[in-house]
Amino acid sequence: MVTRNKPSHRNAIAVTELAVGLPLLLMVMMGTVEACTMIRLQQKMKMVAYEGARVGVLPEAMADNVEWQCETLSADQRLNDIVVILDPVDPRTLDSGAWFTVEVRAPFSSNTLMGGWGFGNYDLTESVTLQKP
Repeated sequence: MVTRNKPSHRNAIAVTELAVGLPLLLMVMMGTVEACTMIRLQQKMKMVAYEGARVGVLPEAMADNVEWQCETLSADQRLNDIVVILDPVDPRTLDSGAWFTVEVRAPFSSNTLMGGWGFGNYDLTESVTLQKP
């Protein structure tokens, strides 16, 4: 007596599960990488803004000093296309006890690993405000 194995439908089910599940898993993984990249970029920009504000509240600090500090640190941190905004524009006008704000902006799409596919043209913004001693 010869018994033949019937073809198993189990293999077809496994292939279908893979075809449906793998793209979903990859999308979740890519979204996680993009979100972690955004958080890392936010922290780098906060550090750049803080160092710029720290320089801006020093005696005799000029706007060029603050911008140079921010641009140098952003180049070291590999931040692309940053824009630095100072308030007030000229830190020499600050009196003791006055507040000085440095805002750093950068597009997420030019600072990400995957081109910012999940967040489109989202702009990241960080600012730090320090009081002049």
